[in-house]
Amino acid sequence: MTSYMDKIGFLRGLSTSKYFSLLKNSELKLYIMLLVNSTDTDVPERIALEQIERANGKSLDSTELKSMMNSLERYGLAILDDIIERTGGKGGEMIFKLQRPVSI
Repeated sequence: MTSYMDKIGFLRGLSTSKYFSLLKNSELKLYIMLLVNSTDTDVPERIALEQIERANGKSLDSTELKSMMNSLERYGLAILDDIIERTGGKGGEMIFKLQRPVSI
C-alpha cells in the first residue's frame, strides 16, 4: 500500500478517458466521493451511506446506489463489495474498492 495516492492524477485520468462523458452527474459525484474517501486502489474501503446521500442532495435506495456503482464498475473506476443497511436509515455504509482510471 502506498502512503500517498495521486488523487488529482485520478481525476485527470478520468477527465481524459472516453467514458467521462458517459457518466451521469450522480455517478461522477459518487466517484469523487469514493476517491476522497480512499487511501489506495484495490483495497476495501468504507463510506457512510449518509455521506453519499448528502453529496447527492437526496436519499438513495440500495437499487439506485447499486446502479450507480454498476456504471462505475463497467468503466473500471470502482467495484462494489457490499452495502450494509441499518434499520432506521442511520449508520449504513458501503464497502468498495477504488480502481485506477485508464486514459484512452
